[in-house]
Formats: sequence, structure tokens, C-alpha cells
Amino acid sequence: MDIFTPNSLSLPLPALEIDMQLPQQKPILDNPRQPSRVVLCFIFQSLNVEQETIKSPRLNGALPRRKDRIAMQCHRLAPIFGMIEDTESDPLKVAWRTIKEQTALPQSSLTVFRHGKNFISEDLSLGQKCVFYPFAFRLESQPDAGLNDGIHGSCKSSGWKWYDPKTVEWVKEFGGIPYLQEGLRKVWFEIDLGPISGRILAGGLRQLQHDHESGARKMAGVSLSVLQGVLENLDDPISLDGPWWQKARLAAWHLWKNGRQSMDAAILSFLLLALAEIETYLSTTSPDGASKSLRKAFDTVQKTMRSFTNRISSNLALHVRSKIRKSGQSPKIFRIMTLSASSTVRECVVQAALASGAPFVEIRVLESRPLFEGVSMASSILSCLKSKPDIPKVRVTIFTDASVAMAAKDVDMLVLAADRIAADGSVSNKTGSLPAALSTRHMSSSGEVVVVSEKHKVAMQTCDGEAHIVENNDSSEVMEAWEQNETVKGLETVQDSLDMDGSVCTIQQPTVDIQNVYFEWVPPTLIDAYICEDGVKVPSDFQKQSLWVKEQCERYFESDL
Repeated sequence: MDIFTPNSLSLPLPALEIDMQLPQQKPILDNPRQPSRVVLCFIFQSLNVEQETIKSPRLNGALPRRKDRIAMQCHRLAPIFGMIEDTESDPLKVAWRTIKEQTALPQSSLTVFRHGKNFISEDLSLGQKCVFYPFAFRLESQPDAGLNDGIHGSCKSSGWKWYDPKTVEWVKEFGGIPYLQEGLRKVWFEIDLGPISGRILAGGLRQLQHDHESGARKMAGVSLSVLQGVLENLDDPISLDGPWWQKARLAAWHLWKNGRQSMDAAILSFLLLALAEIETYLSTTSPDGASKSLRKAFDTVQKTMRSFTNRISSNLALHVRSKIRKSGQSPKIFRIMTLSASSTVRECVVQAALASGAPFVEIRVLESRPLFEGVSMASSILSCLKSKPDIPKVRVTIFTDASVAMAAKDVDMLVLAADRIAADGSVSNKTGSLPAALSTRHMSSSGEVVVVSEKHKVAMQTCDGEAHIVENNDSSEVMEAWEQNETVKGLETVQDSLDMDGSVCTIQQPTVDIQNVYFEWVPPTLIDAYICEDGVKVPSDFQKQSLWVKEQCERYFESDL
């Protein structure tokens, strides 16, 4: 087991002496022809992992020497590892299970820090090829707090010693398992990128992970800016033939996998566009003009991204005019409903209102708990309309989320954004989107459910039916509204009964769990139209885009990372 500890103190960390007996475990080599799949778990202390002010933190790691009874060399340093069974498809779930089986650390004390790129080891000490899936976890405790009590073994360990990750290497004198260094490099990218670029990428990942207000496109823009900063500060000369290009793709991979997974479809697509532009520019540029070409590549992608809002809103306006023209009569009143906050949706709502030609427009906005983005949306719509000449009479009404059925009564159009689009046309958007779509179906005979989004939010098509990420955020966001309302009774009892661990309680005491899921899926059967930057789309168009994303991922990320 590895515990990597950012340590700001000059004093060395004490060594840990741990003696553990391991139950008999089956060997790795069940089928020498079929590569086994293995998870590697590296655990980092959280003292300075997220402190941006430390320029060169000293990182120390504790590694046990294993006396294994499985197909591994004895007296070697190694991380926590666990086998992925044939029936298991999610390596991260296996990593959590492995930590639970091999330690006594509660899940509440750990958070997923980073995913690492999987790799294949052909080391003979393992008896066969293995596909390794490395993960880094952050331990929310002091370096020596509870580790002796929190670790019990799947092997017999003869002792612990702390290591700086930069010193971990595969040489006989170091005494590590062959895949130890490779697994560590996959999660600790600072080793390959260097201190400056590594710090830029780490800071960018934190920004993406902690931003609970921006939409998918804005986060994709942040990802591009971070990637540009990383690439401009690499020590290697800019070239498609050297280590610079490999590190560029490595940084893009980490922004995709470790940024914001619930919005990774847009992040990934724009990163792929950036890599393609970089490749195009550098392939026709001399070394002297490489830096200038790099900036031009990013400027091209950013300019394309900025054009989407106007293109999508203009296409929605055309769609509204076409629908009214086909109906043969101009409406006297036009009702639009939306939720959450999005610059694209705001512009689309305004353009649809103007395109309707109705003398009176009613815009209904759901408040969008727990952060009440609907209030910001209503304010943004009002400001935008006030700047337009010759606008019709407009009334903006804010509804509580619970009154969505009343808000949907007799609406002409529900306008939804998309943070992610599946290959079958299902749309992931702010929680409340599905009730809004269902209510529109039942409460308005002519109501149309419209999704406005660029096609670059289509997720990669996978062959294994991989489940999309469910983002359950901090329950304190929900409770803050309760705490500010003095009329809420029993809040203290609820807070005292919160299940902070998330594990099954062995004591017969009732607990409370507060769900704060940000996104939910709207099936294509509830969606009437998809308005994108290049026109109206149907689900088959998304299947093509999804396949393109998959092919580009294989091209840029499947080799030599």
C-alpha cells in the first residue's frame, strides 16, 4: 500500500512498523493466455495536495514490503492491488472494494484524487500479461493518524518506509514491484510534466472539480486554457516527433478523465479538436514558428466555441418561425419554460420570444435548487430583453421546482440545455429537466420539448455499455436553505442523524442520507427537437458524432501514454 504525503514540515515522517498476516489468496495466473485485469490503489495524504501556494512541496510515500503467497516476488514494495473479476466492468468500484477488503479505512475518509491511464505489464514475475488500472485516493487525515488501526492486510508486511514519489524507480536496489513506478507515474503526472506544467494542470483540475456553477461549454473552455498553459511551459521543444507531443496528449487525457466527469463529453470533444488543430498547424510549421502556431491552434478552437451560442439561437429562431408558419396562424401569446442557468439557453429563449411574433410573451423559469440558478437566469433574460429594440410585452415568472406541473400548463415550448448527450439521443441536464419534460407532455397538448446544444456535447460511444457518471454533491448545499429558514423544525435532529460514511450501519439506529444529484437523464422519447450549431438534428446524427469521438480517442490516447 502506498501512502503519499505532501509534507510542508522539515522534520522527516516517522517510519511505520506494521506486521500483518494475510489469508490465502488465489494466484494471479488463472489463464496465461488471457490478460488479467488489476487495480492499483495509491493513497495520498491531503495536507498540501490542494495548496496552490506551495511551489515545490516535498512528497513522501509509505510503502510496505510484501511477503506474498501469490504469484509475486517476496520482500518487494508494492501498492494495494486487487483483481477485477470477469463479471466486473467498473475498475473504480473494484478499487473501492479492494481498499475495503485490505484496509479498515472508512470510505468517508477517502476521496478519489485521480484516475491513471491503464497500462499493460509483461513482467515475468507476474506470470502473465496484466492490464493495470491505477487510481489515486486522498486520505483526509494526518500522516500518522490511525494508519496502524486503519490497515489490515491481504499480505504479510515486514515494515513501512516513506518515499518521495520522484524517487520511486524500477531498479533492483530500490526493491519495488516492477509495475510500481509505472503505476505511480500514471497518477502523479508531475513526474513527467515537470514542476511548472504539473502545477498548472493540477490547479486546472481543481478549478474544474470545484466549479458547480458553470456549464459544460464554459468548462471545456477552461480546459483548453489549462492545456495551453501546460503546453507552453513544458521544457521540451515543441514538436510532433518528440516527448512534447506525448506530454501534450497526456495532459489532455488527465483533463478529460480527472476534470469534471459529469461534463466530460464537451471537455473531451474540444480537447480532441485542439489536438487535431495543433497537429495540423505543427505539421506545416518550422521549429522557429512552433510557439506561434501553437497559439493559433488554440485561438482557432476558442473562436469556434464562441460562435456556437449565436448559431444555435439563430437556428432555434428559424425553427420557431417555421413551426408557426406551418400552423397557419400567428399566436397572440407565446409561452416558454426553462430551468437552470445557461448563456446559450438565455439567448435561445430571447430569440425564440422575438421570433414568435406574439404581442405577449410569458417566460416561466424554475428556481433550480439547491443553488437557485433559475433566479440568475430570470435576471439574465430580463437584462438581455431590455437591451433589445421593439420587444413585445414580456412577463418572466419564477416557479418553485415543486410546482413544475403548473409551470408547464399550456406552454408552447420547453427549452432545455444539455451537459451531455448519449449516442441514442438521451440528454443529461440539470436535475429537474425530466419532471419538466414529463409535465410538458401532460400539461400542454401542443407543447414542444426542445434541446439546444452543440453536437460536441455528445459522449463517446463505448462497446461495454459503460454507465454514465452520476454526480452526487455536498449535502450542505441543500441544508443551507433549511438553515436560513427559522420555520424549519427538526433540522438539528436530521443533522445529528446524517450518515456521513455512506456505509451500512451495524448499530440499530436510524440514519438520514441527503441526496444532491446535479444531473439527470431525459430520454429521446420525450424530446421533440435537437437544435445544434449546424441545424436540427436527430438521434442518428449523434451516433455518428459519438463514434467519431471514440475513434479520435483511440488515435490520440491509446498508444505510448
